[in-house]
Amino acid sequence: MKIDASFARQGFRDRANANGHFFAVAPMLLALIMFWPFGGGEKVPMVAGTQTPAARGTVIVRTGSNNNSRLDLKVQALAKASSLTPAANAYVVWVQPPGQSAQNEGELKVDKNLNGELHTETSYKRFKVFVTAEQNAQVQAPKGAQVLTADVAQS
Repeated sequence: MKIDASFARQGFRDRANANGHFFAVAPMLLALIMFWPFGGGEKVPMVAGTQTPAARGTVIVRTGSNNNSRLDLKVQALAKASSLTPAANAYVVWVQPPGQSAQNEGELKVDKNLNGELHTETSYKRFKVFVTAEQNAQVQAPKGAQVLTADVAQS
């Protein structure tokens, strides 16, 4: 019995391509499986205040360590705090659970493209997140104008 060499080579090439395709896709599948429970999150849009009507913001809420709420706040088109009236020196992100005082979560730094990000965690599942324009980032209570706000109710 004579085997056609070109047929045998084609079969080998098909198997090699199939295996190569598998090894190219396998890392993506592994990453998807590993990070599936941590991806996504609830995306909550923020509402701009009267001093910064062009500003846009989003809070992505995920379950973080110790079952806390992990917040990834991203803003775009947020004017420099120094250009507001009255002028401010910093933007501060606050988390305020119902019936409690607001807690300073840190300074939101805005880059030259008017974008900014802040990542933090809180033990609360229902709260208001808001950004204020302040004279300094270490203030203990919000005093400046609210420039962005969102209500979060994580399930």
